[in-house]
Amino acid sequence: MPEGKRILGIDFGMKRVGVAVSDPMGIIAQGVDTLSNDSSLIGKIFDIVKKMLVWKVVVGKPLKLSGEAGNSAVEAAKFADKLRERLSRELPGVEVVEWDERFTTTIAQRTQLELGVKKKERQKKGNLDRMASQLILQSYLDSHR
Repeated sequence: MPEGKRILGIDFGMKRVGVAVSDPMGIIAQGVDTLSNDSSLIGKIFDIVKKMLVWKVVVGKPLKLSGEAGNSAVEAAKFADKLRERLSRELPGVEVVEWDERFTTTIAQRTQLELGVKKKERQKKGNLDRMASQLILQSYLDSHR
């Protein structure tokens, strides 16, 4: 991992996109934000990549239990391709990878329950998306240590 650089994790959804970032040593993932999935999404992620000195972006790909790609995985792959295209054009060297994220939303829901997060806070969808992005990124970081 390049010194002082970070890895960005993304939980892509059709309405909202959770974003997490690693520490500069690539050990711990931390939730950063939840963005609306609208026409400004790629630009907002581009700005985060630039501002936080990101060298790699990990996009969660929600495969089915069988390992096949369903509609959500296809949409996440399309998003990853668009982001890859923009980054390769304007920030060459920033890699975009797709990562199996089966069960991250379920794990995020259970984790919130176990942590005693109040129901009102659990019902805020953005919190769940941000935590899911953190779990995706942490899974990626743990597997590459």
